[in-house]
Amino acid sequence: MITLHQLKVFVAVAECGGTAAAARNLHLSQPAVSLIVRNLEAELGAELFIRNPPRGLSITPFGLGKLEEARALLSRAEMFVEPQDAGGQLRGQITIGYFTTLGPSYVPRLLRRLRSRLPRVEIQLREGDLSSVSRMLDTGQVELALTYDLGMTERPQVELLKEYQFYAALPPEHPLARQDSVTLEELAQEDLIQIDLPLSREFLMSPFWQYQLEPNIAYKTTSLEMVRGMVAHGLGVSVLITRPASDLTYDGATLVCRPISNELPSQRLVMAHSHHFSPTPVAESVMDEIKAMFAEEEGVSGSA
Repeated sequence: MITLHQLKVFVAVAECGGTAAAARNLHLSQPAVSLIVRNLEAELGAELFIRNPPRGLSITPFGLGKLEEARALLSRAEMFVEPQDAGGQLRGQITIGYFTTLGPSYVPRLLRRLRSRLPRVEIQLREGDLSSVSRMLDTGQVELALTYDLGMTERPQVELLKEYQFYAALPPEHPLARQDSVTLEELAQEDLIQIDLPLSREFLMSPFWQYQLEPNIAYKTTSLEMVRGMVAHGLGVSVLITRPASDLTYDGATLVCRPISNELPSQRLVMAHSHHFSPTPVAESVMDEIKAMFAEEEGVSGSA
């Protein structure tokens, strides 16, 4: 007989990508988690995961199908224990992924909103670059993700939340900072500080390539805040998409942001969920709150 505990362990292993991390989250021993998964596989008569010791576990196509069923069963079990129409609130858990540079701008505010609107829902977070967020969606490690509509391997379901434009980040004393806008041709003459993340580096270089320009890359870093700090201290310029609310850096320095006058495509910030799975009631409620948060933000900025 398959138990809810087995399903909970299975979902945790799938979302964590391995038995060790799942064991820590569930406060169980790793051997106990491994045994529960193997017993569940024996009950189902098929493998849920492929064991590859150097890389850990990867979910099988059969496992992906069962993951959707397990999440749905666990969600219904939560509602059975404390039904909403009996005065209770929506219960359950969800794992949300997000692109690392977007996290500081949106995730803390989203968590505060979810704690207020859905207090009985447990939120787990997974951060990654664009490639790893896409993989987490594909393998079911996350149910939802906030990311850019870029580099998705197996096309997920996406909903547009916001569109961004490329902009130039400049030192405050730089001559280009005195202009209302700058061109890529002008930026290509300067030392460039590049975000060195998978897909991000190519995407942020694509405006230059579109105009057959090859800027000199002075520094590379995986941190958006490091790029901003280096620009503010006069070490180079940068081309970015994500723009924090303040132009102050961690150490109190200031950078200047200017639009780029060349014709360039915008970049779409989206809420994504895998096409492999139907959203659970918890996921649907969280999706509604995410859309409402961005709609309210757009309303505020539109009236400003």
